[in-house]
Amino acid sequence: MAVLGIVVLLTAWFVAASWIAARCEVSERSKRFSKAFHILLLAMPLAAAAVFAVLFAFVLHGRFVERLAHAMVVFALWLYAARFYWLLASFFRRRTVVALSIPGFVLSVALAALLTPLDRYVELLHAFAGMASVAIGPVMLAVFYACAVLFPPRTPRQ
Repeated sequence: MAVLGIVVLLTAWFVAASWIAARCEVSERSKRFSKAFHILLLAMPLAAAAVFAVLFAFVLHGRFVERLAHAMVVFALWLYAARFYWLLASFFRRRTVVALSIPGFVLSVALAALLTPLDRYVELLHAFAGMASVAIGPVMLAVFYACAVLFPPRTPRQ
């Protein structure tokens, strides 16, 4: 139950950090990096979906529901970590964004590392939430894309 609470807290933290960063302008020094990394973050799930499709079709057999839910949750956690890193790099002069991004980054990476083994994911999250755990990954990915679309980076005005 604690892991589920932490995931919900992290998702809310992610939305708050994205919303606050959307009100700030990207630093002039990191403008090019910020734009390229933002595009990469938006395209990454498409490549991952292709890799997961191949893995699930040809390599990983059995426990399909658990594996799919696990893959989506852990992938969403890594996307959150990457987005928190992007916020750090793009808004490094904004103390509020940095103060929100550092704990979010650390928590995302720690949770992703904790939940990476499938058996630990099943023990900590899937066993507690049951089939509802299948919805956690898609909801986290939907929140990620909603934040990316609703709160895009603002570049400095010319």
